[in-house]
Amino acid sequence: MSNWSEALKKDTKNILGVVNITNDSFSNDGLLGHKEQLIKNLNSYNSMNIRFLDIGCVSTKPGYAEVSKTQELQRLQFFISNYNLNFSLSIDTMNPEVAEVAMNNQFEIINDVSGLLDKNMVDVAVEKQCKVIVVHRHRKSENLHQKFQYKNITSEVREDLINQVDRLIKMGINEENIAVDPGLGFGKEMKDSAELLKNIDMLNFGLPIIVGYSKKKFTEYLDMSSDDLFQHCLNSGIALVRLHIST
Repeated sequence: MSNWSEALKKDTKNILGVVNITNDSFSNDGLLGHKEQLIKNLNSYNSMNIRFLDIGCVSTKPGYAEVSKTQELQRLQFFISNYNLNFSLSIDTMNPEVAEVAMNNQFEIINDVSGLLDKNMVDVAVEKQCKVIVVHRHRKSENLHQKFQYKNITSEVREDLINQVDRLIKMGINEENIAVDPGLGFGKEMKDSAELLKNIDMLNFGLPIIVGYSKKKFTEYLDMSSDDLFQHCLNSGIALVRLHIST
């Protein structure tokens, strides 16, 4: 598999498109069981020349309902059975067994919003030599949406991400396979997520940065249109913007 540097050289859109194989997506775009709409969406993304897609089979919205491993795997299989294109696929999962199945079925990227804290997930990434997205987690965080108070959100998130990456490199993940995500909307007050996005360029410490602000309420704190937000990310050196795209 190619590393992030090689993969991003082939990208022209700077977009990581979102495909939710769920029935409870916070953005109301869940495609679970909707084969025709899934195929339509995939073809639309393909016609837009979007290279990267992020496939999620569980919701991580605040108050999300737990989904069993069996259910998550069934949802993933629904996607795999109806997929015949040539995107670079990312699996949005916190379950290492689901990640392994995805890696065995054309996926190239693990996007673990829990921050790759599970050693078994790291083991999968090391074995498959795949790309990973390291999502920010506060060092004292016990769950995805546990809120913390920050004195300086940007510098503290940067420090946490550096520590997370250092841990993963020591565990055997190749640095060239690592991208980072500040976890906008996860464990942060809305004003803090807005501040973080506003100063997103300050998170750069040499690794690709991926951000996801699409359809999140904290963007109301920023006096920017959707186009302005996207251009701000590009101007700040963001590698990929995770977007829900209307089709």
